[in-house]
Amino acid sequence: MQVNVYESQICLTFFSFCRIHGVSSGFADYSLILVNSRHPPTHMTQHHLNLCCSFGIPVIVVFTKIDGCPEHAFKTSKDEVMKMLRSPEIGKKPFAVRNEADIETVIEKLHTLAPMIETSCVTGEGVDLLQKMLFALPKRRRHENKAKRTFEFLVEDIFNVPGVGAVVSGFVNAGQLQVGSNCHVYVGPTDDGSFMKTVAKSAHIARINTAHVTAGQSACLALALNKDMKRRLRRGMVVLEESPTSTRQFDAEICVLKGEGTTIRRSYQAYVHILNVRQSAFAKSIEIVNHNAAGLPPSHAATADADEEAGSIVLRPGSRAKVKFEFSQRPEYIRPGMRMLFRDGRVRGVGIITAVPDSGPAPIIVK
Repeated sequence: MQVNVYESQICLTFFSFCRIHGVSSGFADYSLILVNSRHPPTHMTQHHLNLCCSFGIPVIVVFTKIDGCPEHAFKTSKDEVMKMLRSPEIGKKPFAVRNEADIETVIEKLHTLAPMIETSCVTGEGVDLLQKMLFALPKRRRHENKAKRTFEFLVEDIFNVPGVGAVVSGFVNAGQLQVGSNCHVYVGPTDDGSFMKTVAKSAHIARINTAHVTAGQSACLALALNKDMKRRLRRGMVVLEESPTSTRQFDAEICVLKGEGTTIRRSYQAYVHILNVRQSAFAKSIEIVNHNAAGLPPSHAATADADEEAGSIVLRPGSRAKVKFEFSQRPEYIRPGMRMLFRDGRVRGVGIITAVPDSGPAPIIVK
């Protein structure tokens, strides 16, 4: 769940009900990790911390229910969380925030520190301190810098509103759009890679009608689509103002963060998250990137070299590689620079899209 913190407009991700897709497509500035003071942290706490660090999201640990909590129980929970933060996968230094001076100290070093705040909703202890820290957090993402780019709207959900028609909700990732009868946009890609040309009739932001949307806003767009076009709509699409393209292949530089019992080699298939795109993809080719720089143990590096010489490259936790992926089901709209995360059971890795083959303009479906 994402919320805006009043005037500061900082996007936070609370991990009560966390999914990888939410972290991938949420554009969160910071994350709050809630930990019950009366019980040791679970494996989900570890999972949430790993996800945040994978996407470079600074974490703030909030201990709840400290009222009436036995001292030994709280000490156990705190020690376990500090152990998680110091682990090689996360690499954060725990920092207890106890007053306003600590807030100023930690804000300057959020890239290396993990602030910890003790709170109680019963007595109110620590709540004011938490609020002051949230208001002091600077914005990390500068979406206003993308306002001059071409319009790009990421579709996260689809609705059919009586009297209005097809409505898509999502996030304006770049550019600006003036909605109205002359506002022609392209929606897609569909299952065959084509885009549908239509009109953005109206827009809503926080249930308020507006004629203009710009980068950094979550909005809803009402589209003029016939019945056949409505059936083609799905989550993961984009709304573009010009130059629609789609592709099934892309190159990415990846790092395997975690893996147990799975061999990652050519033809390996995993579930890929690229912003709002979710689809399985398989590796067509793999090229190892500097074994020693990747931090591999000597035995793993030697094995990787032997595998590469034999023509069968195998990736293990800590490996870095350049991989050519191909989507299994349908083409998607992606571009270089997008961050990706792939998973397969206990295997998890992150990467950056480095290149997308130029397949030319996508076919256009006109109403």
